[in-house]
Amino acid sequence: MVSFHYSTVGLNYAALRKECLQDVRHWPGCESIAGIQIIRNNGPGRFSVRITEYGNADVRTANRAIMCVQREKRRQYHLIDF
Repeated sequence: MVSFHYSTVGLNYAALRKECLQDVRHWPGCESIAGIQIIRNNGPGRFSVRITEYGNADVRTANRAIMCVQREKRRQYHLIDF
C-alpha cells in the first residue's frame, strides 16, 4: 500500500461542498448561486468544483469565481473518503 503525505487538511465531501458554496457566495454578483458539485479526480485527494444552479448570477462571473475558489480550496484541503 502506498502512503501519501499531504500538506493539506483532509475534508469529507459534505464539509468541502459547504466551504466552497459559502466562499463562492461571498463574491459580488454570486450571492444567488444555489448549487455546486464536487467531482472526485483520479489522483488521491484531488477534486474539481463546478456550479450546477446559477440562480440570478451572471454565468461568466460565477464561473470565474468558482475557479478562484477551487484553486484556493485545492491549496488548503484534500478530499477524504467517508
